[in-house]
Amino acid sequence: MVGDPRIDAPQTKMSSEEASQFVTQVREAIQDSWAADRDNREETAVDLNFLAGNQWPDSVRREREEAKRPMLTINRLPQFVRQITNDIRQADLAIKVAAEEDSDTAIAKIYNGLIRQIQYRSSAQHVFATAAEHQAGGGIGWFRVTTRYADDMAFDQEIILKGIQSPLSVYCDPAAIEPDRSDAMWIAVTDMLPRKSFTKRYPKASEVSMDAPKNDAVTPFFWASEDAIRICEYWWKEPTKRILGLLADGETVDLTDVQPAMFRMMGVIRTRECQGYKIKMALVSGADILEGPFEWPGKFIPIIPVIGGEFPLENKRYRYSVIRFARDAQQLYNYYRTATAEAIALAPKAPYIATAKQIGPWKGMWDTLHTKNRPYLIYEPDPAAPGGQPKREHPPEVPAALMQEAQVASDDMKGTTGIYDSALGRQSNETSGIAIQRRQAESDVSNYHFVDNLQRSLEHCGRILIDLIPKIYDNERVVRLMGDDGKEEPVTINKQVMSIDGRPMMINDLSQGAFDVRVTIGKGYSTKRMETADAMLEFMKTIPNAAPILGDLVAKALDFPDADIIAKRLKNTIPPQVLADPDDPNAPKPPDPSDNPMAQVELRLKAADAALKEAQAIKTQMEAATLQQSAPPEVIQPEIEPYAAHNAHADARKVAAGADEAEHRAELARLNVVGKRRELMQPPESDDESAEPAMPTASGLPPQGESLPA
Repeated sequence: MVGDPRIDAPQTKMSSEEASQFVTQVREAIQDSWAADRDNREETAVDLNFLAGNQWPDSVRREREEAKRPMLTINRLPQFVRQITNDIRQADLAIKVAAEEDSDTAIAKIYNGLIRQIQYRSSAQHVFATAAEHQAGGGIGWFRVTTRYADDMAFDQEIILKGIQSPLSVYCDPAAIEPDRSDAMWIAVTDMLPRKSFTKRYPKASEVSMDAPKNDAVTPFFWASEDAIRICEYWWKEPTKRILGLLADGETVDLTDVQPAMFRMMGVIRTRECQGYKIKMALVSGADILEGPFEWPGKFIPIIPVIGGEFPLENKRYRYSVIRFARDAQQLYNYYRTATAEAIALAPKAPYIATAKQIGPWKGMWDTLHTKNRPYLIYEPDPAAPGGQPKREHPPEVPAALMQEAQVASDDMKGTTGIYDSALGRQSNETSGIAIQRRQAESDVSNYHFVDNLQRSLEHCGRILIDLIPKIYDNERVVRLMGDDGKEEPVTINKQVMSIDGRPMMINDLSQGAFDVRVTIGKGYSTKRMETADAMLEFMKTIPNAAPILGDLVAKALDFPDADIIAKRLKNTIPPQVLADPDDPNAPKPPDPSDNPMAQVELRLKAADAALKEAQAIKTQMEAATLQQSAPPEVIQPEIEPYAAHNAHADARKVAAGADEAEHRAELARLNVVGKRRELMQPPESDDESAEPAMPTASGLPPQGESLPA
């Protein structure tokens, strides 16, 4: 059997009469479940057979085998199942917990790391994928939570996840209606064990009263066959009553095993009764209890279904898989492809028209014409026959309707599954990338309920883990916590130390806190890294100035050797004030851009150019006034001088505007710290620390602080 209850759990002893009654109860429960879910189980078996390629009806198969006619099986159904399950295989299935109170966030972090470690140790990705394969291929899949010793030489236990290889081996309480079957009062996992193995494993067990299957069509659930015996791992909830007490500080405690006289001493101000359950498991055959019963430490039956599609009908539920409604189209496709192949194969067998005289001496050769590859045919010329030689009729053409109907059946399979050519990677009518993505999105949406039901099951799995972790990891030990990036960190849990006042206290106590479950189904970590790198590269193309401060992040997201080394080197080139948190009051402030020597030089150049233009304008005005005074009165002065003066003033105003622009550029230099960080962070070297830094000059301008020559 796969999985056990807690390994060191005490075993409850039953009398022979109690054991007999219990086995009868188990047999009746499983029989009722089989009868109630029989239609779904039979359809699941047919679905799985179709996926395996057994797609021809038995009666048709026998007829064709007797007639030696072909039966082609072009199995196209697995691709539709893989389209859903392979997306799940590539996804990052994360079970996370969230603390209900802020004080429990540190413990929630330990829970999250521990759950990721449990998933890693259990190869949970394969466990979930197997359940999803059965869900999409047959309508339902199962997996379980169990425990084992952490090491062969250790007493500490750990939680693991395990898959259930046959979805038809599990029987559930027919009264359970929740999608995760968390309301089931019992669940049984069965297995057919060869008789020799059964006798060797349980030598004292009886094989009497184990009913074998009958040959009629209404055979009930059976517990034995000629060469195998069924054993059953039966889990059930045993109702119990608990007494809860409310303390003065608002804390709730369990008072079930406390004497009422102690309530007042404990500070209990209020009590109430509540209904609870104990989870128990026993291993039985059709006649005996083989092991147990054992008590499971959790409050949930640790067997989790993954339901496919489900319709509630009047008195039952109908489950279906991805391929359930594509089976008829698949059979039609096989038939038409077989009929087409058969027609083509029969085409060369078109008869020859010949006389008895032409083939008489060589009739044996002509009779084996289509079974042997002969290089020539011998005949006797007959003058009475047209042409004197045998004549072959043209072979009949293959009906085009067969190929058309096969194409229609292929389209029907796509329509019933909701998965079309673009989603399957084949070229369809869509030509643009956006159109292809939309068609693929439609396929994902049409089957998203399968992924959503898997998410529900993982949420129930998370609740089981939250309930089990403080009960299995209940001693002081060092556990490895795994992060989202796969890195492990050792942490000590349940460590008892002495507080300042001398009282014992627990560090990282996993029994404290209340948590909620969050399940995310997203892309894998490596896929998200590459998408992040692509997005940052596109961002840097849009905003080139961001490249110097994003280079280390891009290198970190890329997946090639020494990418982390490149990221570290690029990070060392970024100024500390850029890496600092802007909300941190102690973070280093960026320097004033006005102190940038290059910005100051540019501003002084603009000011000098403006002064030169203004001097030229004044000179032009003076020349115009001199000409006007020296001209005779009767001579009409040309009007060019006022216009020249006007233009000169305009040039002066333009130059002044250029000076204003230079000031604005200085202000922009203050904001654009990144673009000039090297000049800002690396002042010119000087042997004399007290000396002023040398300023560059251009166009013969004096250093800063000196006035321009008159």
